Amino acid sequence: MDKIAQAVNKLVEAALDINATEMVIQIASTLLLFIVIRVFFWKKITAFIEARQQFLEDEVNLTTKAHEEALELKSIRDNELNEVRVNAKGIVEEAKDRGEQERIEIVSKAKKEADTILENSRKEVKSEIEKARATINDEIVSVAVLMAEKVVKKEIDAKKHKEIFEDVLKEVSN
Repeated sequence: MDKIAQAVNKLVEAALDINATEMVIQIASTLLLFIVIRVFFWKKITAFIEARQQFLEDEVNLTTKAHEEALELKSIRDNELNEVRVNAKGIVEEAKDRGEQERIEIVSKAKKEADTILENSRKEVKSEIEKARATINDEIVSVAVLMAEKVVKKEIDAKKHKEIFEDVLKEVSN
């Protein structure tokens, strides 16, 4: 362990061994470098740094402005989209209402037409029944007359027929 401690001590002493001449030369060269930079390059360096800083500020401003414009455009687009949705919903509702009204009108018209057709059919059936009754009555009368003629012809012989004929002629002549 003693050997390790001695090695560490030598390292520390070597690191702390400061040479004054070297130190003065280093300080002088650093100051000279600083003066040369300050005299010949300082304006260019500061101008470059300021230009770069201005460029970055302009970029940040442009980005901020573009972001604000994008948000404003998004807001406008959202408002327009909502208006379009409301209008579309209104149009759909209006179309539904019109469709419902047309359906009601069509159903009502169909009912009226059906009622009219039904009433006309009833009248036609009633008329046909009346015609049939009249025809049947006429036929019944014809059949009755025909039957009466046949009955009368059979019961009346020639002599009676002549008497009836003469009676009818007398009535007609008077």
